[in-house]
Amino acid sequence: MGTACLRFKFLRPLNWVLNRSLFWKVGFIIGVCVLVNSLIAFYFFAKLNFLGRHLEQAPFYSYKTLVQEGLRLLQKEKALPPGSPRRLLLQEKIRELARVGLKGGTFEGEHGLTIRILRPVTYPQAREALQKILKHPEGPEVRAALETVLSWVQKEEERFLRELESLSRRLGNLYILLFIILAVFLIWGAVGFLFMVKFPLDRIAAQLDRLLKHGDESCAEDVEECVVKHYAKDEIGVVAEKVNELVRYFADLAIFKHTIEEDQNPEEVYYRLAEVFREKLELPVFALYEVSNSQNTMRPVVLSQPDLEVNAEKFFNANLCRAKRTGHVVSSLEYPGVCRLFLHPEECEHYCVPFMSGGLCIGIAQIFLPKGMETRKMKHIKEKLRTAERYIAEAVPVLEAKRYAQSLREQTLKDPLTGLYNRRFLEEALDNLVAGVLRRKTVLGILMADLDYFKSVNDKYGHDVGDRVLRETAEILKKNVRSSDLVVRFGGEEFLILLVDVRSGESEKIAEKLRAAVETHQFETPKGLIRRTISIGVSEFPTDAQGIWEAIKYADVALYKAKEAGRNRVVRFTPEMWPSEEY
Repeated sequence: MGTACLRFKFLRPLNWVLNRSLFWKVGFIIGVCVLVNSLIAFYFFAKLNFLGRHLEQAPFYSYKTLVQEGLRLLQKEKALPPGSPRRLLLQEKIRELARVGLKGGTFEGEHGLTIRILRPVTYPQAREALQKILKHPEGPEVRAALETVLSWVQKEEERFLRELESLSRRLGNLYILLFIILAVFLIWGAVGFLFMVKFPLDRIAAQLDRLLKHGDESCAEDVEECVVKHYAKDEIGVVAEKVNELVRYFADLAIFKHTIEEDQNPEEVYYRLAEVFREKLELPVFALYEVSNSQNTMRPVVLSQPDLEVNAEKFFNANLCRAKRTGHVVSSLEYPGVCRLFLHPEECEHYCVPFMSGGLCIGIAQIFLPKGMETRKMKHIKEKLRTAERYIAEAVPVLEAKRYAQSLREQTLKDPLTGLYNRRFLEEALDNLVAGVLRRKTVLGILMADLDYFKSVNDKYGHDVGDRVLRETAEILKKNVRSSDLVVRFGGEEFLILLVDVRSGESEKIAEKLRAAVETHQFETPKGLIRRTISIGVSEFPTDAQGIWEAIKYADVALYKAKEAGRNRVVRFTPEMWPSEEY
């Protein structure tokens, strides 16, 4: 019905009716039905009332009795001799009868007969006949006069019977009309009920059933397909709009969940959650923290404003954060001053939500809100916070999965002893690294380093000391190169250092710096401090070779020459070191 009104302009005024409350629409249908039936009943009441007044004004049934009584008296009067007292009495009776017929009243006849004329006759000929009787209550004129009145009575009776018969026929039609009206209103009410109540409720029930069976993912692809379309703004329209809000809410959650599941790492999920806070929930000031339970630390991943000041105490001792320690929401809206670490208690409120997974807190969302009682009482603020918690609940399992996957990946791509990337990571990352160097037309320095006489350390001091030497050597190498450079544990005590975007010839200087740093470092052992040295072979790509693995092989060849030359030295690759033309 609403669709039709919107489709055809001439029906659009019906929108006013459709948008009324169901109470008024049902009342309108019932009211119209009552009004129509009342008009019909009033019409027939008026007709019957008219006939009643007609009968009251022209009571022909009483006049018929009066004429019959007059004829009987006249017949008796003829049977009596002229001038007799009895005849004179009968003539007086006839005169009285005519007087009552003219003026109204009651006539007491013989043998207890009573004739009551409520109103006098108005028919001209009948009145004239009765007046003649008053003047001459004897002779043949009386019979003629009575027959004239009788003729009028018969005509009145016939007319009345015709009207009564006509009214009877109309009453018969009335039953049919009332049945048709009742049928029309029943059909109208049924159609109205179907379109205004049943069909919308069926659509709402079907949509809720769909959500129950298929969850929030059922509408993720096309939200509008799941929206309940109801154009009337009545009670069912309000319910439909609430269901549509629910559908859109769950669809947004499903889309958010699908999106973050395809993000590459936890940081991207945090940034996606920040977008929801900022754009969808309109929460302008917030901070998202990642918690490390193994180290009992936390770090800010996203700050809504770069200059947002947060308390750094909890970064080094995460248990100082009340939300992390308890695993519950911490809100100054309900308990002012609940968190002593909050830096701005006089300026704003805070609402901290822990990211709980498996009984552990893996993150914290800290939301800043305007200060004052208005914020505490504003319903839409609380709704936004509940929605934020829902988005966080959707993000937590994805964050945990990605953290776990990242941890597993780091275990497979990093050396567990030194924390350096391993050879497998090198094989995955090398193509992109080489492509960038070639695109920028720069040089990639390749250093192949090996600890001198490392086997003797294991033999003399044990493998624990050997592992410590390897770890500390790895730290020395990482600290003495740039963060953009790559240090890889190539195998055993051998390390590969890739220097990104260096000038030609600069690799040898950096290698010398690394060699000197290792040589001067003192390694602590149970038997005292020891020193170790390192040998380094240097090559450059694409200066020395067109293939990256060929350049790495050349650095390994230079390392071999350094070992041959007495160790603890840096040797730059030259073509003479690899005379073979084939690699």
